Amino acid sequence: MKTIVSMAVPFVVLNLARVGRERNRSIPEQDDTQYSTRMQRAYVDESEPGGGLDHTAYVIAAVLVSSDDEPDTRDAVEQLRPTRMRKLHWYEALPTQRVSWLDLLRHAVEILVIRYDGMPARPERRRRRCLERLVHELDARGVHRLVFESRGPHADRGDRRLLDSFRGYGLGMTLRHQHLRGEHEPLLALADIACGAHSAGVLVDHPRSSEIVVR
Repeated sequence: MKTIVSMAVPFVVLNLARVGRERNRSIPEQDDTQYSTRMQRAYVDESEPGGGLDHTAYVIAAVLVSSDDEPDTRDAVEQLRPTRMRKLHWYEALPTQRVSWLDLLRHAVEILVIRYDGMPARPERRRRRCLERLVHELDARGVHRLVFESRGPHADRGDRRLLDSFRGYGLGMTLRHQHLRGEHEPLLALADIACGAHSAGVLVDHPRSSEIVVR
């Protein structure tokens, strides 16, 4: 896993009128990116190291999956899901289960881990810094679909407000997002595994796995 450290400098991008009032716009995808990823979705989960007691850290993991591979990958996740679990959940797993679950990440096209490591801040501030960088990275890769695991109506509305504010200065202009429950979308388990493994200090063996540290 390669690590990139990003200082807290605002991204300077094109500012377009009225973008702050536009949500999940249907905009034709562009071909002029450095990555060939028009048909990928990013599945996202988060973690607060220290059980929420460490106010200097926050982790968001995004696992990029090709739409062509999604059906087979869902089947692979469901085959490993214990019957006692409604969804694969890293923190409910036995150590032996975690080892086999890590192998599911081979289905990913790319794994991005965005980690806040800075001054103490409220969770909303730390999440914003991580999401801002994630959206920047998805823009660079031409990824236009983002799937969050729902954290409930209030928190989901907060994510929507964040994405709207990013559009206010040109980030995520073509990005459309969904909030889904983990038991309804098995692919969210991949992000949970990547996030849990990172927080536990477990090495994720993937040729395109990056950790980006934001302040």
